[in-house]
Amino acid sequence: MARTPDHDEQELPAYPILAYQLIPDPNRPDVVALAFETDRGHSLYLATREILEDLAKDLLDRAAKMPEKPAR
Repeated sequence: MARTPDHDEQELPAYPILAYQLIPDPNRPDVVALAFETDRGHSLYLATREILEDLAKDLLDRAAKMPEKPAR
């Protein structure tokens, strides 16, 4: 389940994700960098295994609730 922030939420601009990449750090096997590319540039986040597992579950749950992509 997604964690709630410990601070007041604020409205942030949203940009479509064009690509993503998981970048392992050989010096820190307990974290991975999660990079998102948008038309505004790149954003990079560090994530633990627990965060990646929770994120994967949440993404799959959300995707299941969305309409299927139409066939071409």
